[in-house]
Amino acid sequence: MLPDGWKLGDFGSIGKWTGGGTPSKANDHFWTGGTIPWVSPKDMTSGKICGTEDYITPEAIKNSATRLYPAGSVMIVTRSGILRKKLPVAIAELPITVNQDLKVLPYNKQFSPEYVYNYILCFNNEILNTCAKEGTTVESIDTNSFLGFPIKLPPLPEQKKIAAILSTWDRAIEGTEKLLANSQQQKKALMQQLLTGKKRLAGFTGEWKLSPISAFIKESRVPGNSGDIAKKITIKLYGKGVFPKEEKREGSESTKYYKRKSGQFIYSKLDFLNGAFGIIPSSLDGYESTLDLPAFDFLHNVSSQWFIFYVSREEFYSANLGLANGGRKARRVNPSDLLRISVPTPPLPEQKAIAAVLTTADKEITAIESDLLRLRQEKKALMQQLLTGKRRVKVD
Repeated sequence: MLPDGWKLGDFGSIGKWTGGGTPSKANDHFWTGGTIPWVSPKDMTSGKICGTEDYITPEAIKNSATRLYPAGSVMIVTRSGILRKKLPVAIAELPITVNQDLKVLPYNKQFSPEYVYNYILCFNNEILNTCAKEGTTVESIDTNSFLGFPIKLPPLPEQKKIAAILSTWDRAIEGTEKLLANSQQQKKALMQQLLTGKKRLAGFTGEWKLSPISAFIKESRVPGNSGDIAKKITIKLYGKGVFPKEEKREGSESTKYYKRKSGQFIYSKLDFLNGAFGIIPSSLDGYESTLDLPAFDFLHNVSSQWFIFYVSREEFYSANLGLANGGRKARRVNPSDLLRISVPTPPLPEQKAIAAVLTTADKEITAIESDLLRLRQEKKALMQQLLTGKRRVKVD
């Protein structure tokens, strides 16, 4: 049932959604010195479009399929690989043009752009499930299905009040996101300084020496037959939560396998460069497994946490594993590749002190991430109540 005063419409009933185009790249007059934002899917990373990667000239608008839309227009992506995961939506904070992969609802005074934006966010999954095209080479939204998707519409003053309430959470989320980004950047800078010796902690002045990684860890292979052992293990995807890896079955011809125990270093041969490494937790202590995820015992002269921080640096990949500019290209990292690398090594007490500082920074980041998750969940719950009329707001 609809609340009193509300109407049931669809996205097509609130205005005409139109698209854009790409001015010819061969014509310099369309792009050189351009000042008009030209939005493509790569720009749709936040809910507000304040600027774009590409800009076009007024001449491009006159002589191409694109057109100028006013500030306050609502945009969605209708063709992009990102539609496998979500339907990007944003509001233009300034006049914009778009390419052919977006649809735009031009601003008019008959609706609240922020209300429509939040409605699409709230029902993102339902829209994707209902409106996605099938059999296309690139993920796409069927425009007619989208235009027919239902939307509950309160009177305009109530739309604006709902949008204003939700914007309070948006501001809190945005502020927390900035705080998180700053903390992550500060930690990255701190790692670069402390783990290379550019900055020394108080009380440490001794020289560092160059040591091979083989001096810190030793493979935990043992002779025998692994049989048909297959277990799922979860290892840390550094900085991005957890990385699930299903191990393959090792045939009876295998002559060596890994004996796992808590506290060992473990990584994925194929995904090490994406951050798939960590320390085995106590819950996985003592089982035998196949060779896809090498396991290593830490030796007595290394801090395991210092080691994890050191190998997590992008500079470690680019300097030692042949990845230009810290890029994440797929490459199999065998134990021999890893163990041969030499790294500047502080004495064990300094390793532990560095690890303690960086662990504190990690805890601060984790706390901010927890706050951010809570705010997003609170806003999601509030959207589901306010945008369906289950919870009404008072309009002055």
